[in-house]
Amino acid sequence: MPTIEVINLSVNSITTLEDFAHCPNLVELYIRKNCIGDLSEIWYLRNLRKLRVLWLADNPCAAGDHYRLTVLRMLPNLQKLDNSLVTNDEVNRAMEHGHDLAPPIASLRWQANGHIAKDKDLRDSSVEISLDETNLYVPLCSKIREELGLKPLPVDKLSPAKHRTGSSKGRNANILTAVLTLIKELDQDTLEVVANACKDRLESL
Repeated sequence: MPTIEVINLSVNSITTLEDFAHCPNLVELYIRKNCIGDLSEIWYLRNLRKLRVLWLADNPCAAGDHYRLTVLRMLPNLQKLDNSLVTNDEVNRAMEHGHDLAPPIASLRWQANGHIAKDKDLRDSSVEISLDETNLYVPLCSKIREELGLKPLPVDKLSPAKHRTGSSKGRNANILTAVLTLIKELDQDTLEVVANACKDRLESL
């Protein structure tokens, strides 16, 4: 529906904003009280130059401290976000303090020969992202170990030979996406349990 200008899909079970990227004339999008868990989904709206009103409140992704500034950093043309008008000063603060969002993992299109991202929008911006399982695993593993106060894992333990090939790569990426999404729903006590489990697993590698 490339000519649609107003969409109201509030109070549903929508989990992604990907399909709205194909509505170039969209001016108002009302999608409150859905199931959008990852704020990086805003990435799909970045090319909607006519979008002026976005109501995203009451989604899990809207619970963070930097939610509003991050959305306005990605969508500076908005005139109204949720139930509040956007001011020029607020946009300026968003450019300085809002978080820069990367594309959602689910948006990347993989090729069988190495799983290189070929998403059209990424090619247009001259960005090529390798999603080989090892390339995804190494920095993530290193970052987690660093945050837990552990030493970096030796490179020989992270070699491709240590991982299963074939369909397991796509499966691992899907699991990672699910984990990163669900972890935002956990409270402090539960996160401590997850952190301890991660620490035990990393020490066993």
